[in-house]
Amino acid sequence: MRGLSQSLKIAFEWTRHTLLRRPVLRPLVLVLQLLVWLLSTIWRVFLHFFPLITAATCFLFVWTMIARFYHTKIPSSGIPFPLPRAYFVITLGAIPIWGLAMIAYVVFQAAVSRAWTFLLGKRRGYRPIAVDPLGLTDEKGAEGRRSREAHNCASALRFHARAVALVIYLSAVLLGLYMLHTYELPVDHQFKKRVELANRVPKPGGYGSGDKLFIAALFYNNADVLPYWTTEITKLINYLGSDNVFVSIVESHSGDRTAALLEDFDRNLAAMNVPRRVLTHEPTPRPPMSTKEQRIVFLAALRNVAMEPLVEKGGYKRVLWSNDVYMEAEAIVELLNTNDGDYDMACGLDQGPWGLYDMWVLRDRLGRIGSTVWPYLLETTGIRAIMRDEPARVSACWNGIAVMRADPFLPRALRSGTQLSTTPLARPLAPTHPSFSRPANQTPATAPPLRFRDSAPGECFSSECFLLPYDLRRVFGMENIYVNPRVITAYSWSYYVWFKYVTRHWAVKWWIRNVENGHGIHLGQLILGPPEKLYIWDGGECHPYWD
Repeated sequence: MRGLSQSLKIAFEWTRHTLLRRPVLRPLVLVLQLLVWLLSTIWRVFLHFFPLITAATCFLFVWTMIARFYHTKIPSSGIPFPLPRAYFVITLGAIPIWGLAMIAYVVFQAAVSRAWTFLLGKRRGYRPIAVDPLGLTDEKGAEGRRSREAHNCASALRFHARAVALVIYLSAVLLGLYMLHTYELPVDHQFKKRVELANRVPKPGGYGSGDKLFIAALFYNNADVLPYWTTEITKLINYLGSDNVFVSIVESHSGDRTAALLEDFDRNLAAMNVPRRVLTHEPTPRPPMSTKEQRIVFLAALRNVAMEPLVEKGGYKRVLWSNDVYMEAEAIVELLNTNDGDYDMACGLDQGPWGLYDMWVLRDRLGRIGSTVWPYLLETTGIRAIMRDEPARVSACWNGIAVMRADPFLPRALRSGTQLSTTPLARPLAPTHPSFSRPANQTPATAPPLRFRDSAPGECFSSECFLLPYDLRRVFGMENIYVNPRVITAYSWSYYVWFKYVTRHWAVKWWIRNVENGHGIHLGQLILGPPEKLYIWDGGECHPYWD
């Protein structure tokens, strides 16, 4: 840069002297001098701030590249709402990469400068040193010495500035390494080592409590998620023990490799001696999914097919239902241990482009529709629980994965006799409930087996996954229903990574709690349909979209 400045100065002086030789062109000299002074000033300012301009440009480039990369990983909808959180995360990711790039730039610049100085020295050769035995120094020599001292001082300043810059850039890289090392919170992975041990040294009795678990799932065109899902369920089975689980899977009408993948999984379960029933190509006619009533009737029927092995033989304490979601084995163990095992039903939190995904089902403990934005619930007790990363009481949930007591699904003769009350419920059923005409002396212990169902006439049109916890509460008196904020699921791998690992990072959680919290963004309900048509029924607030 200094060489370029000197060349420009020489070119200007040559041009000025050329113009002065021509009297006609002398008026242009003043204009030229003014223009050159202006350009020279701009150039000096640019040179003065060149390191800062370079650093800022590099950071902007890195930030833009990360943002573009993230956009390519998010299906169709762009960066998850809210945008300031996404921009904060991108900035955190850009800082260490920027620091590494700037370190490389500074080292490269220093190497080129050294090489250039060395080559110039070799080309010019050595100059003899003038010796003044009398110690006399003329004015020109003093000026040259002062020039060399100024040059040495400037070089020292540049060296120190470069050293300070390197420290800053290295700090940015170290910050990134620290953030990468601390991305896992202990509370999120308290069962991870135990699950890893169980998969290194599996044993039939497992490493858990010994409680028997019935695992159920439906699949349709899920070839993308199944390899991950079957791997994590296998890890879960090794943790629980093959003697303590039953796997029931139903697949129907898939047009991809879903059935073939499930048949491979069936063979793997057989090799592990896991009791199971894996049904592929289940023949129940599939209606158009755009038809609301037929869709719920169809899904409820398939879920009841998956529950048949449990209903026929019993013998299991809890039922685990999983949708076609990404989740981890240790997260499922966390779900099974929700509230130290004291629950009637517990759910994870499924995530999507706008945050919480399944807002059709979730209701807080007062029956209100929640928000898609953390902390999701609108009543104080639930909000505080979510903020503490603790299970929060709700009146209904499903959200990708749910575990519940098994006795309500069983015929009376197969029930354990320990999960259901023998006292009639004080609160009568709503007239719209299908069991409204039940005997007056009916108790939860004597109630007919629970089944997935569609909405009865007069009820709010709801998912079969909503009506299940609704019936658990109203027919069986099971009010201990929780969502566990540590259990994250998603239907897309990109959103799973974003909400499981990125937004639960301690730095991002700090942003959410201290920057986003208090701005009211989390108080907005996601109401499906015209908000003015929202109404309350026996199950809580009803989305008016289908009415």
